[in-house]
Parts: sequence; C-alpha cells; structure tokens
Amino acid sequence: MQTRVLVLNDDPVFEDRLLGVLDAFAAIETRVTRSVHEAVAILMEEHFDAFIVESEGVPSMETATLARQHFPSLQILCAPWEPPSAQMSREASQQQVALVNGAAGTRRLRKEITRFFKSTEGHAAAAAAEGIDPCHSLIGNLNQFSAAEILQMACLGQRTGRFAFKSGRGGSEIYLHHGAIRHACYGTLEGEAAVAEIFRWRQGRFYFEEGIISQAQTVDRPWAHLLIDNLQKLDETVEVATVRPQR
Repeated sequence: MQTRVLVLNDDPVFEDRLLGVLDAFAAIETRVTRSVHEAVAILMEEHFDAFIVESEGVPSMETATLARQHFPSLQILCAPWEPPSAQMSREASQQQVALVNGAAGTRRLRKEITRFFKSTEGHAAAAAAEGIDPCHSLIGNLNQFSAAEILQMACLGQRTGRFAFKSGRGGSEIYLHHGAIRHACYGTLEGEAAVAEIFRWRQGRFYFEEGIISQAQTVDRPWAHLLIDNLQKLDETVEVATVRPQR
C-alpha cells in the first residue's frame, strides 16, 4: 500500500531536489501544490498520510503551524531551504511537526526523510491494528463522516453511550447521555476544549459503544450550541482553502 504525500513548494526553482529524493521511495505517491490555500483545499477533500512543506525558513514553519491547527492528526514535515534556527526547532517541537534541514546534503536529507516516513508507517500500523470490537454499534471513518455529522446524528437519536476517536494524534472520547454531550476528553483537555479539538480531526476512525455512561460531566451547553461554534471554526479552515492571496 502506497503512502500518499502532499508537498507544498511555492517556488518551482527548488522543486527538483526534494522530489528527486522522494522519487527514491518506491512506496511513496507524491503530489505537488504551489500555494497554501490550494494545499488546504486538497487536504480537506482527499486523504494524505503526510504533508511536507518546503519554503524559506520562517514562512515554512508558519505554513506547517497553520496546517497543524487545521489538521491535527496529519503527519507534517517542515523542510526549510536553510538550516533551521533554534527558535524553529522549539516551534516544531511545540506543534509536533517534524523538522529537517532542507539545505543538507542529499544523503543526509534522504536519511532524515526516511526517518520521517518510518514514523508515518508506525501511525498507519497502529490504526490498522485497532480491530473491530463487536460491542461497537457504530463504526466509521472520519474521512467519510465528520465528527460534527456523527455527533449530530447521535444526539438527534437521543443516544446514550461513548464515542471513541482514534487517529495519528492519539485517542479521544465523547460521552452522550440521552442525546446530550456530557463529557469529552483528549489528552489533558476536557470538556468543550476537547470537543473543539475532535471537531477539527479530518482523519482517523470512530467507534460508538451503546450504554456507557460517564460519571464526570465537563460539558454543560446544548450540543446544538457546540455544533454551531465549532462549525464556525471549521469555516475558518474553509476560508484559508478558498480565499486566494492578493498579489
């Protein structure tokens, strides 16, 4: 199975070198885009295992950070055309973005990119190993149904139970009680902050287990209000994808 990679390169003069390195990977399917808004539009419509940004130092990290904000589960690699600064390294660590020196020699660059792809394979293997538990009454893929869609359906159906979401970003849970969102958690986040994070996920799988009730209650607002707020945030992502920068 091929790994699909979207590469953002806004200057065709520098394209051949990185693509030459990527061409050495037989299992990699590469697509190149030239602008941020085009890249976001493509990522919203299609599934990619990784996103590589190559550009000048500061702009490349800004783009990688933007991609992380809108696509939390996506594996992202930033490859600036000059040696990354200490500040860039700190930002990459904070944003969970892989960082390589795009100005390095071909052999070293190939080695670092190989390490990055091995990490993406680990995420894919983890997802494939999840399996299907017969106790799950609803199972799906976030590439096909958004978190907003499945939660709206479950709330309208007055369901009680636990949604588990799994992706390369980890696992998260949302508990419903008679059609109301009662509790949500993701890492150290709880409540509405966790719901907001899950709503942004564009990749991964979800499972619903009927009848599981959370003793904790970290969400008080009606689900419709949460849906409206988070769809507004999603609109910001769509705006990035559709509004072309002025020249």
